[in-house]
Amino acid sequence: MRCTLVLGVMSEDRTGILNALSAVITKHGGEWTESKMVTMAGKFAGISVVELPCRVQEAFTADLNALTAQGIRVWVERIELPAALVCQEFHLEMVGQDRPGIIREITGLLAQRGINLEALESRIESASMSGEMLFIGSATLQVPENIDLTDLQDDFEALANEMMVDFKLGE
Repeated sequence: MRCTLVLGVMSEDRTGILNALSAVITKHGGEWTESKMVTMAGKFAGISVVELPCRVQEAFTADLNALTAQGIRVWVERIELPAALVCQEFHLEMVGQDRPGIIREITGLLAQRGINLEALESRIESASMSGEMLFIGSATLQVPENIDLTDLQDDFEALANEMMVDFKLGE
């Protein structure tokens, strides 16, 4: 029987992190099925999904914990994959004057509508002409098929007027 595990990884950024992690996965007959990794502010962080024989989970976790000697912290959680919900993927682009609470407002609207935020990238940068700080973001949304897209677009337009942030929702 095979188990599905989610691994969270964090380390100072350097070469060899993924090699050390993948060596442990391979040693225990595991398969790396999905991942998202990023380096930011001198730190490496990632999340990955691994499948391996259930009988080796304890030894696998022990070997991952041993990576702390190399400065690599790994968190492990066994999961049961959920039944697939029929959704349509949309991309949301956001640009507006920066202010506190933008992410909270956006995620609040999504949670209220039952929309899963699958990925989010954001940054703050200086506007080229005015020098004011701009919030720039992009998100991948999983929108259940029972959500009325016209209503969703109306919700984003209302939020855009309130927050002074432009939203562009597309497939």
